[in-house]
Amino acid sequence: MAHAHSTIQTTPEAISRFRELVSKFHTAMFVTRGRDVALHARPMAVAQMEEDCTLWFVTGMDTPKINELTANPETLVCLQNGNQFVTVNGRIELVNDRRKLEELWRESFRVWFNGKDDPDIVLLRLSPSAGEYWDQSGIRGLKYAF
Repeated sequence: MAHAHSTIQTTPEAISRFRELVSKFHTAMFVTRGRDVALHARPMAVAQMEEDCTLWFVTGMDTPKINELTANPETLVCLQNGNQFVTVNGRIELVNDRRKLEELWRESFRVWFNGKDDPDIVLLRLSPSAGEYWDQSGIRGLKYAF
């Protein structure tokens, strides 16, 4: 296995590439820390990514991850698409905003909810503090961080 070239960049180009990569992902592994200090990961649909790289997720209030996020809002999100990988560290905020839910709603969410008016729905806003991506689709793997 070839060694990947590693660079740390916070340039607008690196952030733009990060946004471009994340926009290709539809599902992420969402990692939280439980009260027992163990890490818990579960797949979650990425509902939206904003221009500033804020990520939005839709979940139910009555889930173990809500208890974990209430105790410790620091989160890691991991995404993979072929030879491209992204991780995002950040802080989660629980958001009850029906207008935002209307914007984010997809009919595929009906698998978990009784429609967008389900009172159990809560939005998760991940404000990123750091991100890394690895693009190994070329001859040499590249790693970037911001």
